[in-house]
Amino acid sequence: MTGGGKPTLLYVSPVVPLLTGNGLAMRAGTVLEFLAQFYAVSLLVVRLYPPFNTAIPKVFQRMCQRTAIIDPHGRSWWSTLPFGRWLNPATKYRRHRFDVVHVFRLATVSHAREFLAKVNGRAAHLDLDDIESTTHTRIAQLCYANGNDPAGRHEEWQSQQCRAAEQEAFRSFDRIYVCSENDRETLKHRVGVELCVLPNVVRLPEAPSAESGRNLLFVGTLGYYPNDDAARYLCEEIVPRASSQSSAGFRVNIVGPGASRELMKAASADRVQGIVSLRGCVADLEPWYRDAGVVVVPVRAGGGTRIKILEAFSYLRPVVTTSAGIEGIDALHDEHVLIGDTPEEFAHHCVRLMGHSELRRRLAANAWDLLNERYSMEALKRPSAAI
Repeated sequence: MTGGGKPTLLYVSPVVPLLTGNGLAMRAGTVLEFLAQFYAVSLLVVRLYPPFNTAIPKVFQRMCQRTAIIDPHGRSWWSTLPFGRWLNPATKYRRHRFDVVHVFRLATVSHAREFLAKVNGRAAHLDLDDIESTTHTRIAQLCYANGNDPAGRHEEWQSQQCRAAEQEAFRSFDRIYVCSENDRETLKHRVGVELCVLPNVVRLPEAPSAESGRNLLFVGTLGYYPNDDAARYLCEEIVPRASSQSSAGFRVNIVGPGASRELMKAASADRVQGIVSLRGCVADLEPWYRDAGVVVVPVRAGGGTRIKILEAFSYLRPVVTTSAGIEGIDALHDEHVLIGDTPEEFAHHCVRLMGHSELRRRLAANAWDLLNERYSMEALKRPSAAI
């Protein structure tokens, strides 16, 4: 316990928590804010996933007793100094005893072993966020469907490795967090410990804006295969159909880092030239959401829940997505979103929304209500006493 009466918690994250941008970093940020209500939190970032930020935002520094970032794959400045290992933040953290060790993501478990070994009857929690064995299986199927057999075999191997790591982790922790009821249902027969739903949520903007323009917006980290596939599917299959169906012009902005050569080629093809623009990594997503009339999420594989859909809801933007894209979010077709699982359906929904302002407003308003009820930071805090 701290002097303030809160139990102490070590939060080990593979990414620097962020307020917006990368979905994984947003999950890290909202969960950290949630935990800080009940614990005196110390944050240790072991940088395993992009974005490889070098500083922790001040808003999260203020929530924590101490913060540190280590790079397990590179040389840090302190490693070159005599007795530099004593400057290693992980070494400093070993001097403290924590009531709870909370580990975010499966890949982080091996880097938190030394802290888990010192729990001594105290709590060890794992936030899976995603059932990675299932996700890799789905990505493998997508790779095979795209004719990329080597990538498919690699994803199958990854799925097997994750399945084994999950089973080992389930024996090492006494509480497992997942992000949706779907994931809890999937795991309930595999896990013999406490299994809690900690949903993905977003912070609500201070003043969500009314709709603006006919632009379509896709947001995602394009270095992640399902996002790259979704963006290529958008360019190759959906946009040409929408263009032929629409009597008025429109533009498509694809925002996010890591576009592949295949995506660049698809975005510059003759059929979509002058319509599709790859915008890369941007400093602030807010102007792009405010400029969008419709947010599109044509994802065909993956896992967890799409924080970007929730973020679109928070900006009062109507969403067209697939069944895979909306999985884990309790949104209904034609009430909160429009769902299209073929390129023809998806394109039709986009054109329908662009030409129907009343439908855009109705979907956005219903999605906003759903967000407030279940997927906002305020909603996350309501069941906190039970957790």
